[in-house]
Amino acid sequence: MKTLTARETLSVLIENRLDGPGTPGFAFRNPSTPVFYDWHEHPCHQITYARRGATQIEAREGRYLLPAAHAIWIPAGTRHRTMIRDLEGVSVYFDPAQFPPDRAEHIQTFPVTALLQEMLFHTLRWSVDSAEHDSVAISFFNTLGLLCLEQMREKAERRFTLPRAAHPSLARAMDAALACPAETDLAQAVGRAGMSERSFRRHFRAETKMTWQDWITQVRLFHAAVLLAEGARVTDVAAEAGYASLSAFAKAFTHLLGVSPASFRKTQTGG
Repeated sequence: MKTLTARETLSVLIENRLDGPGTPGFAFRNPSTPVFYDWHEHPCHQITYARRGATQIEAREGRYLLPAAHAIWIPAGTRHRTMIRDLEGVSVYFDPAQFPPDRAEHIQTFPVTALLQEMLFHTLRWSVDSAEHDSVAISFFNTLGLLCLEQMREKAERRFTLPRAAHPSLARAMDAALACPAETDLAQAVGRAGMSERSFRRHFRAETKMTWQDWITQVRLFHAAVLLAEGARVTDVAAEAGYASLSAFAKAFTHLLGVSPASFRKTQTGG
């Protein structure tokens, strides 16, 4: 995976004209090669749709999984970083001045209907320059925005959200766990945070609204989802996610994501 520096990420933003609002909107296909963008923000609202593959977006309040047949909403001015791995999809950008006002203020993942999928890909006819002052584009982007907002209000997928903590000691422990989820246990997390176990548990629950065990389980399953989207075998992914039992892995994965690991792998890879 290619990891971009802050300067390289900024260059990509400028190259794709993401340093301006893009009136009324524009779109481009996501890169199919794995890439990790550094922290950034832009003045456009963003909706990224995944037709195949899975990716992750990280913001101040948490980490979000974007699986196939879903889209993610990122409001303008939201500082985030994105890890794209074998993603086939499209990113659509909207001028906030022309977007419906009752928009969501936080990142959300939501399922995409067949109609929305076609509309999202149809936006590719407008480049960053061609849509300006085009009455058809203005009408199309406004309608697309309204339909996406309706879908977000009705079908927001909370299970694809992994909360973060603002407390620096907790954040340090969580970052280490995210790097090696299968190998991290409570004792290691407590040690990295420099807290007593009691204080760690109390502060962790207060900030994330989750227990440590529930959180690290979800981290491991997010990691497993990305590996499955890349085509890895279910048995290998179970071991990589820290599960000695394949049945325990399948049960936990299905409980969180609503589909078995094998079915998830099939929908993400197309086979």
